[in-house]
Amino acid sequence: MAGPTAKATRTTALLLVLAVASLAAGQSPQWWHGAIQKPLGIAPSAQPITADDATAQALAQSPEVRRIELAPMIARTEITRQRAAFDWNNFLETNWANRSDPIGSILTTGDLSGRFEDDLLTGGAGVRKQTTSGAQWELAQRSGWQRNNSTYLIPNPQSTSRLELTVTQPLLRGRGRQVNYFRVLEAQLQTEVLQADAVARMQEHVLQVGTAYWDLYRTRCSFLIRRQAAQRADQLVQSLDQRRSVDATARQILRAQTAAARRRAALMTIASEADRTATRLRRLMGRTDYAIELVPTQLPLQDSPTYDRQAAVQLALSNRPEVSKAVREVRTASLRVGVSRNALLPQLDLIAGSYVAGLASNRNVFPAYGNQFVDGRPSVNLGLLWQRPVGNRAARSLVHQRELELQEAMAGYEAALQAARADVELALVRLNVTYQTIDQRTHSLAAADRELRYLQDRWQTAPGAGGSAILLLEDLIEAQGRLADEEVALATAEAEFNIAILQLHQALGTLLRPAALACPPWQSESAALLDASDQGMDAQNEGMTVEGMTAETLPPPVRLDQPEVAP
Repeated sequence: MAGPTAKATRTTALLLVLAVASLAAGQSPQWWHGAIQKPLGIAPSAQPITADDATAQALAQSPEVRRIELAPMIARTEITRQRAAFDWNNFLETNWANRSDPIGSILTTGDLSGRFEDDLLTGGAGVRKQTTSGAQWELAQRSGWQRNNSTYLIPNPQSTSRLELTVTQPLLRGRGRQVNYFRVLEAQLQTEVLQADAVARMQEHVLQVGTAYWDLYRTRCSFLIRRQAAQRADQLVQSLDQRRSVDATARQILRAQTAAARRRAALMTIASEADRTATRLRRLMGRTDYAIELVPTQLPLQDSPTYDRQAAVQLALSNRPEVSKAVREVRTASLRVGVSRNALLPQLDLIAGSYVAGLASNRNVFPAYGNQFVDGRPSVNLGLLWQRPVGNRAARSLVHQRELELQEAMAGYEAALQAARADVELALVRLNVTYQTIDQRTHSLAAADRELRYLQDRWQTAPGAGGSAILLLEDLIEAQGRLADEEVALATAEAEFNIAILQLHQALGTLLRPAALACPPWQSESAALLDASDQGMDAQNEGMTVEGMTAETLPPPVRLDQPEVAP
């Protein structure tokens, strides 16, 4: 397997907006920030990892990411398949017929005796092609050999040849590049819809990786904090044991031992949770080395968030893959409406053809080929084919269906815009709340630390006797627990704040920005074809309107390589 960095670079160019790997200036690192970067010794070996490393490895080797990447690649093959409809087709035809028919007319053989015996061999080869204008072209060289018992076949036997060109050009229904190239445009738009969906799913996967990383940070911090709390309880038990002969009572020792046992039991639960979190992170990264301890070395950010709410909403509307997907779905539905309106027109086809023919005796086919260019002149034919279903109900129903689909796509577009705005608002609120939580938890932790220090000083200097000593011991044990709870709460707030940063970037559509996929190689051509198609549809369908839709309700013109959305 290729290295994570090399494969990530080869797969897609990425702009990852994640937390910085070091503490920002002006932070007040907690004691566990240093301890969290050291192995706990729960596995034979340990490997340091950051959130950026986890994301890069997930994008490089996760099978889920690979499955997401393959979806638009599979859809892209449909573009080539639809374009292949306009390729030249070679064909070869042969037929041999040996007939023995009763004679029903003297004009068949020249007399009425016997039966009509006919031996006919025909063949042809050539090319056919459908053009983007709707025309069907066919160029064919046909030849044959015939022998029978008719006196009217001269020469008998004879060889024939015929080089013919036939063109059928629709004049109304099915005419024009906009109608016939629609399937290619539709395949391109559907590919870009799946591409936008893939980006959204990749961002969700990156968010899950980041969330798992900060959950690992939180659980390991909780383990360190609870382990320190258990050590404090053990130290208290040892202190009471040493003072057993002086002033410590059996009840005090038992109370301290109970607190130490509870904390060690809670420590096992937290260790199990940390192991489950590390396993989840490995799964998201596509790793199977479960015998290695993952040591998170990237510390959380604690900077005050600064943002412009209106600018954040505009950024989300420009970058969210859901909005980009909705724009393409509207364009697809709009093109389908235009093509369905073309089906309302009657069929009127121009049929034109020309050929040269040659004739030779016996089985001399090659002289017949030469004679078709020497004897006589080219023959031509010209005609029209018109037809229209009575009532044209199928075409009218199709137009109505496409108009409803366009309205559905427009509703989806508006829903995507509203969802983007709402997600940004919620993400900003969540970011602000989690940051304020860090500030409040810092203050409460400082107060709990001061309380514990005060009680420790009292216990060491004047523990008292009797009931007052028991109460002081209870207060000391509870203060130790409150300090551990506050430290865990602060570590949890740090993790939640950094997860909120990731969630904000996901709401803005900037969590994962694959530059190579944001403008795939076919996209510029797709945008140009759509512009030309829109102009052609407008010309063909001038005067036609979609029921319930006006120019004001349609989305603004957008290019597929950079969707522009209304504020």
